[in-house]
Amino acid sequence: DLFKSIQTECFWIGLRNSTGSVWIWEDGSIFNGTKIISNSPVQHCAVLIKDHFQASSCEFPAPWICEKSLR
Repeated sequence: DLFKSIQTECFWIGLRNSTGSVWIWEDGSIFNGTKIISNSPVQHCAVLIKDHFQASSCEFPAPWICEKSLR
């Protein structure tokens, strides 16, 4: 919700769908949140656009939202 409220662009969020049914985070955990909007079977990565997740081609140029460990 924090990222949804402060960003105005499109960001990669580390979410992929290589099987056609299950969305998986970069750490291997299964996404069990909001529906990912998709309009093409070749869209295997997800981006955050304003207030929703959207499936996208993995080659689409966008900045990343990354997680860092605390020191």
